[in-house]
Amino acid sequence: MRKTLIGLVLMCSVSTNAQIKMTLEQCLDSATRHNRTLQNAALAIEAADEQKKEAFSNYFPQISANVMAFHAFDYMIKGEGEVPLLVAAINNKLAPFAGQPYSVEELNKGYSATLSVIEPIYMGGRIKTGNDLAKLQQEAKKLQLKMKEKEVRQKVTENYWQIASVKYNLNTIEAAEKQVNAIYEKVNQFVQAGVINTNDLLKVKLRQKELASTRLKLENADHVLRLLLAQQIGLANNDIDIVVDSPTTTTPPDQVYTPTDQAVSNREELALAEIGVEVGEKQVKMERGKSLPSIAIGVVGYNLGLGGLSSTAKMFINTNMLNGVAIGTLSIPISNWWGGSHAIKRQKAALQESRNTLLDAQEQLAIDIEAAWSDLQEAYNQIEIAKSSVEAAKENLRLSTNQYQAGTTTITELLDAETLNRQSENNLSNAIASYQMQQSKYLIKVGATPTK
Repeated sequence: MRKTLIGLVLMCSVSTNAQIKMTLEQCLDSATRHNRTLQNAALAIEAADEQKKEAFSNYFPQISANVMAFHAFDYMIKGEGEVPLLVAAINNKLAPFAGQPYSVEELNKGYSATLSVIEPIYMGGRIKTGNDLAKLQQEAKKLQLKMKEKEVRQKVTENYWQIASVKYNLNTIEAAEKQVNAIYEKVNQFVQAGVINTNDLLKVKLRQKELASTRLKLENADHVLRLLLAQQIGLANNDIDIVVDSPTTTTPPDQVYTPTDQAVSNREELALAEIGVEVGEKQVKMERGKSLPSIAIGVVGYNLGLGGLSSTAKMFINTNMLNGVAIGTLSIPISNWWGGSHAIKRQKAALQESRNTLLDAQEQLAIDIEAAWSDLQEAYNQIEIAKSSVEAAKENLRLSTNQYQAGTTTITELLDAETLNRQSENNLSNAIASYQMQQSKYLIKVGATPTK
């Protein structure tokens, strides 16, 4: 950022008292790397990336494996009787046992294992739509990160120039204290010489106390603002400070102007609203897809094992079976047709709402940019007014000082002249600091990079 009334020349170095002195650009760079708000926004992008990868995995086959084992407390097959003649006649192995009594206690344990692979062929377009939504979510998170970066940049810049303004006011207070001290010496000489009474000296002392009180408030404000700056740039446990330079010139508003229409198209808020419309369109497709048929093919393999069988039972029962089948499914969600039409209408209403939000965003952004431009011009004009006030206040103080020494004016008028001079100096520094903040705000709103 270009140097102004409160130019800042800072080195990123640590002094003997561990105080870190930084330029505005160094503060902004530190905030980019360490600010927790930006870190959270970056984590949101990582989450959106993973969500996109998760949605893409729906194109692949769905694979599942199941294993089940059991052990019964008692045999599952139990019975007593005689081997029927008909059964013995059918099975030669049972012929010797025809008419013989038997007792059966079989099967008390077993297991099963299955593996299925199902590939979706058509799911009403929901898989592709889900991937499109995940991609839009990813783009939205990236835009939100850029918005957060601008927001943090603006906060850091405003806080930085507030510190600079306070420090320059402290310099003005120091100069005012020297002036009042000099007045005190003159008044004290007049009192000692018996030219004036002590009331004038008391008035000067009161002014000295007033300046001391103002200095204390400014020093406290400087301390709090530096703590806030350190927190914003991710160095909360460090003593951050800036060095104030002498006044210089400012960049006129015309040199940073951007046409409003062009500026609106550069805003992340507009792109985010456009994504909102796309999301609405995809949501309509998703609801419509829920009412369409779905087709899938796959294979299922299984292994079945039985235990707890007698040697006789094992002669007739295969205790381990391995097989596989190919399957195809056609699912028609008939019941969805009843409520599906209402769900689609609901999403269409949400889509229209998103379109209205987009139009509203375009208008609001244009107003926002125009307001920022007006504020920038006003801030620049305030500098010109403040400069004229400084010149007039200095001349008024010079004349009042000469007149008091000549005995043609009162100490109250001289002190009033000193106050006006101090206020005019403060107003000028505050005006230029305000202009720097407004310029940064305007450049961020139009999507430009602030000048250095």
